[in-house]
Amino acid sequence: MKLIHKITPLVTLCCFVPAFGLFVVGSLVSCGDEQSQKQHSTVALLADWTTTEDNWYSVSIDGAKAGWAHEIVEVESETNTIKSTKVQNMTLSRDGMEISISVSSSFVESQDGKPISVHSTQEAMGMVQETIWEFGEEELKMTTVAGGDPIVKTVPLPKEKWLTPQSVKRMFIQKMAVGTNAITYQTMAPELGPTVITVVMTKKGEKKQDVLGTEKMVIAWETVNNRMPVVGTEFYTLAGLSVGSAMNAGFGAIETAIMSKFDALSPVNEVPELMVSLFVVPNKPIPSDASKLTMRVKTKKDGTKVDLPSVGMQKATSNEDGSATLVVDLEAPIRATKEELVDEKYLGASAICDGTDDAVITIATEALAALPVDASVNAKALALRSKIHEYIDEKNMSTAFGSASQTARSKEGDCSEHAVLLCGVLRAAGIPSRGVMGMVYVPRIGGPNGVFGWHMWSQALIGGKWVDLDATLKTPYSVGHIATITSSLSDEDFGAEMAGMIATIGNLEVEIIDNE
Repeated sequence: MKLIHKITPLVTLCCFVPAFGLFVVGSLVSCGDEQSQKQHSTVALLADWTTTEDNWYSVSIDGAKAGWAHEIVEVESETNTIKSTKVQNMTLSRDGMEISISVSSSFVESQDGKPISVHSTQEAMGMVQETIWEFGEEELKMTTVAGGDPIVKTVPLPKEKWLTPQSVKRMFIQKMAVGTNAITYQTMAPELGPTVITVVMTKKGEKKQDVLGTEKMVIAWETVNNRMPVVGTEFYTLAGLSVGSAMNAGFGAIETAIMSKFDALSPVNEVPELMVSLFVVPNKPIPSDASKLTMRVKTKKDGTKVDLPSVGMQKATSNEDGSATLVVDLEAPIRATKEELVDEKYLGASAICDGTDDAVITIATEALAALPVDASVNAKALALRSKIHEYIDEKNMSTAFGSASQTARSKEGDCSEHAVLLCGVLRAAGIPSRGVMGMVYVPRIGGPNGVFGWHMWSQALIGGKWVDLDATLKTPYSVGHIATITSSLSDEDFGAEMAGMIATIGNLEVEIIDNE
């Protein structure tokens, strides 16, 4: 069995959206209407950009340097089109194995604040994902690719008014100039999907400090948005220069600080460890033959309420003290909602989970070939789970959230690769599926009680109920699972769904109450 702590949530964590709307993990975009397309083509051909801002930052987790970020703003000489680019590079450790992650995103907009394009890529240990958004007058064309054929979708643009990155910056500077203490605005963060988010900034204080060798007045702003369950603090000069940020995620404090290019690029000497450090030791071991388990889960750092879903074989009940009681019953999967039963996303193709990919279809076909023609949906799902368990023969932590298409070709990965490939072959077989993020129990690690570690698995919609399937195990599933969120793995929702884990990772305690 493989236990994995996921890197994508960490990328999402480190891609906390700053007030200027400089997006880190976003999506790739071009222009939609004829006029903006012509303008964008002209910009691409001339490529005569003048750099107006060029800033470097260090990125640290709990005081240990994890990498760097580079932010650039450029203006095209003929059209005055503005391009805001952010590049981030991080190195993390999972039980001694270093994982390198590189993320870049460029948001192009007109001088008057009309969105033209966003172009983003993410590379983690050789796994590359790329997304393109094309803005029309009323629609947004999304193109995503991660190892397979490009997935192209068109979705309506939000009806709400929202601000582009440089429009946010201009508004922010104007508000500071008149002494505003609270600022609310709407923007779109590509890494959180094609929906408008509301950002609320509250001034918390100001002080003089050294900024790149010059003493400047720096203002601290508490920042929160309606898509991420954490509060951050961002620091700006009166001219709107971002000099740093801080955010207390469940697993530790993520901080950025402006500095010279030389200092930002200095080596990472002590790589932050983000797997073993996040293990959760229960009060007693879980019997391997248990078919029903009752647990109590609570936060360990801030006393906030635990909000866990009733999904698959897990039923969650909130308690008055803020904890949650979980009952995991292998014989009692929970019925899907009416909305889930008709949601096309659970069968749809996305960059991370493409059930129409030829390699994915081949695996599904091979897995089902030995079954009788009238085999039940449950029998098919179990055969597909077993196939993925055997098919991924290089079970290692050297990958960082490879897609189903990539894993179908590489045949290697950890829990996330098992989960998304299983979801992919289920969809190829016509069985709705989704991913589940949470924790799994691993005995004989960390002492006699074992540990819970962060993990990912799959769910299949069978007979109107969500059935849990874990392709990393020798058996289909076990009671030692705690689900924190589910994801359709769609291009539209995946980033926001993963962002919902920020406050949970590293912030839970587990008490085993009873088992059968």
